[in-house]
Amino acid sequence: EDCFYLNVYTPKIPKKGDRKLLPVMVWIAGGGYFAGAGGISLYGPQYLLDKDIVLVTMNYRLGILGFLSTEDDDLPGNYGMKDQVLSLKWVQKILVNLAVIQEKLQFGESAG
Repeated sequence: EDCFYLNVYTPKIPKKGDRKLLPVMVWIAGGGYFAGAGGISLYGPQYLLDKDIVLVTMNYRLGILGFLSTEDDDLPGNYGMKDQVLSLKWVQKILVNLAVIQEKLQFGESAG
């Protein structure tokens, strides 16, 4: 499944030497584990970027591709959750190294 994307929105790209630490908000879209996406216009950055934050939205595997399990080692399941964890680790590793994070906040709705 080619669905593993992150969207990173910033209010502006800082110039060298003008780095202001910004809080990062991570939005995990819901949809009952079978529908939705982090990039749809409902979760766009327009309103939030007026607030001087970095907004990250993510996609993750849904439906049987994300949550099918045979309850054994052959197909343990929860791939959609593992996608979310990997996205959060990326945010911590990459954005922290870019000195963007002042504080972090993650939230979602429904399955997010």
